[in-house]
Amino acid sequence: MRSFWFFTALIFGLAQPVWAQDDGVALVKVLEGSAFTIQGDDRQALSVGEPINRQDVIETAKGTVGLTFKDGSRISIGPNSRIEFKEFEFSPNENKLAFFISIIKGTMLYVSGVIAKLAPDSVKIETPVATVVVRGTRFLAKIEEN
Repeated sequence: MRSFWFFTALIFGLAQPVWAQDDGVALVKVLEGSAFTIQGDDRQALSVGEPINRQDVIETAKGTVGLTFKDGSRISIGPNSRIEFKEFEFSPNENKLAFFISIIKGTMLYVSGVIAKLAPDSVKIETPVATVVVRGTRFLAKIEEN
């Protein structure tokens, strides 16, 4: 139960970032322990302030990561997790809105941002057994390996 409250506090403690043009789709705002970003065969350790890009895979062992996206969406990724960022579009003036991630294993807490408010059908969370279209403002998922 203690880890749940830390996990919850982690996501709500994230501040809204200031974005530069090339800062990816999200920024690492909180990091405890170690976590990695994987792009193809390239695996790099994450650090606070580092951008996350489309098609990145985030992997944690005993660590936790808090991310804030350009639209204000926030996710916390728990220990022993693997999350893939499949699609993110945030151009409200052009009506291009998409948030699509895949939870391969582990735990993730999602708190919605502007995309979910403007285009709720554009927010999708994929799991090994189903794809969830998020209708609320918070979503907690735990995927266990077989």
